[in-house]
Amino acid sequence: MDLYEKTLTSKTLYNGRILNLRQETIQLPDGSQALREIVDHKNGVGVLPIQGDCIVFVKQFRIAIHSELLEIPAGLMEDGENPEETATRELQEEIGLKPLNLKYYGRIWPTPGCCNELTHLFIASRFEELPLEQDDDEFIQLVKIPVRTVKALYLNGYFTDAKTACILGYYFSQC
Repeated sequence: MDLYEKTLTSKTLYNGRILNLRQETIQLPDGSQALREIVDHKNGVGVLPIQGDCIVFVKQFRIAIHSELLEIPAGLMEDGENPEETATRELQEEIGLKPLNLKYYGRIWPTPGCCNELTHLFIASRFEELPLEQDDDEFIQLVKIPVRTVKALYLNGYFTDAKTACILGYYFSQC
């Protein structure tokens, strides 16, 4: 049996600044039909900044989960930007540092069951202090943690943000 679903109809329910919501009627592999709600979301980046023997994180409140998270710097790609340009801009906006060594580690689909956002992951080291103005609606706190402490936190399941957990897994699997 084929595992593919086929879109029969698609209806836009909402158009927003960073995402759109649509409802699709799909045909399942067995021939029956179902509804799917899909979030069309801008693609983004996440960057693990390693500064000496520390990793720089941002702490911010996430209203969707009503909680603060410790995350890697990240953001959405602007029109015309490639992932490397977005990664550089986001580091400058969020932590005030321009990466001089930016290595691509791959991409992830954070929530593929309902959202088509693709997140590109990087590791950055060696920096030039070159801050850009932060976004007006972003309130973040910088947190520097020694790499060995981050590894212990990671191994104990502390990091629950998908992009952060993924890039830390890539990084610690190579150390």
